[in-house]
Parts: sequence; C-alpha cells; structure tokens
Amino acid sequence: MAGGTALQCCDVDWSNEPIRSAKGEDTGILKSEEDVRDEIEDIKRRSLSRVAGFGNLSPGEIEALGDMAGPHRIVRRGLDIRAEHHKPTDLCLLVHGWAATAAFLPDGSRQLTSLRLPGDMMGLSALAMTRPIDSVIALTDVVVCDIAVNELVRIFENNPRLALILFLISQEERTLAMERLMLMGQARADARLAALFVRLHERNAQMFDDAPLTFYMPLTQREMGEMIGVSDVHINALIKDLRTCEIIEIGGRELNILDIDRLVERSGLSSWNRVKPDWLPIPSC
Repeated sequence: MAGGTALQCCDVDWSNEPIRSAKGEDTGILKSEEDVRDEIEDIKRRSLSRVAGFGNLSPGEIEALGDMAGPHRIVRRGLDIRAEHHKPTDLCLLVHGWAATAAFLPDGSRQLTSLRLPGDMMGLSALAMTRPIDSVIALTDVVVCDIAVNELVRIFENNPRLALILFLISQEERTLAMERLMLMGQARADARLAALFVRLHERNAQMFDDAPLTFYMPLTQREMGEMIGVSDVHINALIKDLRTCEIIEIGGRELNILDIDRLVERSGLSSWNRVKPDWLPIPSC
C-alpha cells in the first residue's frame, strides 16, 4: 500500500488512540506527527506482509492492494466484526489489533477456530455460504478496512498474479485449519498449546525481519482454552507446566519463548515453510 492511496484505508486519528508497539509495550498517547507517521508506516508494512510472503510485490500490485481498501472502522474489544449467520457484503482487511473467527453452539459455548493478525483479509470463506457458520470477533480494539466484493472481482479481472497470491493465502489457511483439526482430534492438550504458540511465533515472524521470540500476545487464558478445546482450569495448568520447564514466560500481554527448540518438540510440528512459487507470472507493472 503505497503513497496516498493506502493511507486512506487506515486514516485513523492515531493522536487520540493509545498505540501499542510491535512487540507489545504500551507507548501511551502519541503526540508527535513524526511518531504518528512512523506508526502508520509500520502498520502499512505489516498489513502487506501476508501477501508479500508468497512473492515480491511490484509497485503496481502494491497500488492495486491500496486501491481495494475502503473506509476504515474501529471495532472495540469483544464486539463482532461480522456476526454469525450474517451474509457479508464486504470483505475486510485487519490493519491493527487481533481478531478471531468463532463458532457458537446451541448451549452458548463457543469455539475459537482461527486467529487473525494484521495483514489478514477476513471474510473470503464466508462468500461461499448463504449463511456463514462463524462470527469474526475483535479480541483487542481493532482497525479494519472494508473491501467491497467488486474490488476483489476487479483484482481477479485485472491482476491475475495478485489473484493467484490471494488464492495461495486461502489454501494456506485451509491447510492450517486441517492441522488444527488433526491436533484437536489426536494430540495431547500440552501439544496443542505448544503448537498454538509455535504457529503464533511463525505468523508474527512474517511481520518482522528479526522473528522475535518475545512478542505481543493479547490472548486471555480463556481464549487460549477456546482455541485448543480445554477448560480454564486445564489451560492454567498447561501454562504453568511450560513455565516450570522454562520453555515460555507469559504475562502483561506478552509471550516470551525461552526455548523455541523444546517448544517445537513438544508441539510435534514441523516448521511452517511458505512456498515462493517460481510459476507465478512476472509482474506486469
């Protein structure tokens, strides 16, 4: 998202909003215009990271992505970005904050089915359903940019390389969903929690050059339990065990991975290696 076009999608008055830095610490209310510009540039870079992970983007593709984005909206923590069974008329790009997809059972209980971080485009799977079975909820205060469906159509018509990258992202999300299903059905609870932390570390590494082992992680224990299918009491015991074994530290909305090798071993996962396909067309601009 380059130049003035992209700024329109995240044109938030950040001077009136508390800004949380990339690694999670509160930086308070930003007063300096330079600080605000730097923060917006960082947000824009992170928002592009998901798409750029499959191939280097040309200036024209970056501009096309910026042109997709419509007006921004701020959704406060705990509120719906898109409600269950509500047929979406727009997609949305998560620019700032964390969100999740959630499915609700008749007894009122819910299962978090995936996490959404800056750069994720939300609502693609819902386009295939007349009544989507999940909700998209804000886990923190978030900023999203709405994207009209006809803008997505325009990408497929005019920018097939970018459309292929969006297709690859949807397939990556499908594969991750299959992995979560496998873990829920067959893995021990401690392996499921370790796997959650490993994949969060890898997803976070897409946004930053140095793949930090300490990063912002705002999930509550209840939300972690809803992601891996265990009770509040059980998740507390699992976290305590990882702390006692000096594998992680967690607190103050921050996850500190002390021993990534042991965490990966406990998860039973292989590293997530995204492909940069050599069969993508050469950018036309």
